[in-house]
Amino acid sequence: MNSQTVIKLVLTFVIYLILQIVVIRNFVFFDVAFCFVYIACILLLPDEIAPIWVIMISFLIGLLVDIFYNTAGVHASACVAVGYLRSYIIKFLFPTKGVENEIVISLKDMGAERFVRYVAILTIIHHSMLFFVEAGGFQFFLITVLKIICSVVFTTFMIITLQYVRGN
Repeated sequence: MNSQTVIKLVLTFVIYLILQIVVIRNFVFFDVAFCFVYIACILLLPDEIAPIWVIMISFLIGLLVDIFYNTAGVHASACVAVGYLRSYIIKFLFPTKGVENEIVISLKDMGAERFVRYVAILTIIHHSMLFFVEAGGFQFFLITVLKIICSVVFTTFMIITLQYVRGN
């Protein structure tokens, strides 16, 4: 990974985090659909990054969101789970990488169907962890599942929209 790629990644992450903290934080539909577009920072990391670095980056991103949302590690724990499971999901969804050695994770390079499947699975994992930890258990199971479903649809839609706007 060259320095131009690293700079592009850092700028993208800063934009996504600022967008989440300043603007998208206020996008809530009927108190059940929340948008957490910041997880795209984790999902769009290059496949060539070592899993330990993905987990550390995930923790940092979650911690930053926790600081601004005033939540006690809820986002950090969900992000670490996504960072940990990301490489396994990639191996499961894309078992053969073809001629090239790496998968470029973007809407343009993966195609709509594969990209949506990848984003949706990891978003379900993130939101399930986030909302069940936030609820403190399974006592509010139905409302938590409703929040997960609505938020996964909303977040996935926003990540795909941002990919179209970004041009890749």
